[in-house]
Amino acid sequence: MKRTFSRLAKTVIRSRSTRSVEGAKLSIGTDLVWIPGVEQSVRQFGQRFLQRVFTLRELDYCHNTITGAFRFDRLAARFAAKEAVMKLLRPSKDEALPWQSIEIVTDENGAPAVVLAPELRRRYQRSGIYQIALSLSHDHEYATASAIAVPAAVI
Repeated sequence: MKRTFSRLAKTVIRSRSTRSVEGAKLSIGTDLVWIPGVEQSVRQFGQRFLQRVFTLRELDYCHNTITGAFRFDRLAARFAAKEAVMKLLRPSKDEALPWQSIEIVTDENGAPAVVLAPELRRRYQRSGIYQIALSLSHDHEYATASAIAVPAAVI
């Protein structure tokens, strides 16, 4: 068992290494969030938490207009997506990205998409990231997100 795990760990480490496509850097970020933890934060900190982390568009999408309550699974998925994007962008240790500088929206087909604040988008486009592909999922108690940088060279 230990030997198998060791091989698996080496595979995972290799898969996280930076690869190059025609000189462009590929990177990925992923995150897993416990949905009851997000619900607890909303109940404990209320609007202060919501306004610090989410944009109005995100809150609107996660609000159930019939019951008037939030869909905590959707909030958690967006929280996980923001974390995944932050891991993908890999800011320096001294740099803090504002939560609202990363917005998770749905495109015309209903698929999740990332919208970066203009200054952040320009900065990462200069570094070779053309767009960010995103996948979200939630089930029962957990929400997860994976984000992949799509270099301009791939487009």
